Amino acid sequence: MSKVQWEISNNEVTDRDTALRRLQEGTTGHVVCARDGACLQSYKEMEGIYHCEIVFKTDSCCPPVFAAPEGVTGKELEALYDRFANGDDFSFVEKEWEPLVAVEYRHRHNIMWFVFLFIAMVVVAVMAYEHGWM
Repeated sequence: MSKVQWEISNNEVTDRDTALRRLQEGTTGHVVCARDGACLQSYKEMEGIYHCEIVFKTDSCCPPVFAAPEGVTGKELEALYDRFANGDDFSFVEKEWEPLVAVEYRHRHNIMWFVFLFIAMVVVAVMAYEHGWM
């Protein structure tokens, strides 16, 4: 099995218990568990409820990110981290969790629309000028 790395707010810690205890006791921060290029990460939404996401390793510049559809409890979070660290299959998230669109993809998509609309406006302006409408 590959090495599992635990972090709380970008500081490496030795084990799951330390990371989760510090997340539960703190008011800010996030826990990351990295394995095989993928990571499971979470942060506290409110007391006892956590937001949880998983990022899968791919060759893409924008790897797929999935978020749990609703906040998870502390016990559910512990179970998810245990399963992930043990190398369990997490393919279920592709069906059960919400896919998040990567910021880079949205940004590129918006630029493409802007370029398309700009070119269309230039073409319309040139046609209007040639026909004497301007």
